[in-house]
Amino acid sequence: MAEDFSGEIEPVRPDLKKYRLAGYGFLALNVLYILIALWKLPPVDPAMKKTVYTGLLAFVAFALILTPFILRGKKLLVQVLAVIYGMRSVLSIYSLIGGEAFPAVPFLLPCVVVTCYLLGRAAWDWP
Repeated sequence: MAEDFSGEIEPVRPDLKKYRLAGYGFLALNVLYILIALWKLPPVDPAMKKTVYTGLLAFVAFALILTPFILRGKKLLVQVLAVIYGMRSVLSIYSLIGGEAFPAVPFLLPCVVVTCYLLGRAAWDWP
C-alpha cells in the first residue's frame, strides 16, 4: 500500500528549499526593516505623515506580493532582487563610510545584507 502512494508524491526539488528559505527570510527581514525604520524615524510634519506611512505600507505590500513568487522558485525574479539588495548594501556601506548616512542605516544594514545573501544563495547556489 505504501508503494501506491510513493508514485503519486513528487519529491521536493533540492533547490526549492533554498527558495523557500529565501522567501520567508525576504518577508521576515522586510517586516523587521519596516519596524526598525519606524523605530528610528525622526518626527515628521503632520502633512508628510500620510506620505511616509503610505510609502511604508506600499513597501510591505510589495514584499507580500513578491514572497509567493520567491517561494515558487522564480529564479529570474530572485536574481534581480539579489542584485537590487546587493546594490542597496553597497550604497548603504558607502554612505556609512562617507558619514552622510541616515541615522537608521547602521540598524537597517544587517537586514539588507542578510536578505541579499538569502536571495543570492537561492539564485546562484551559494553555500
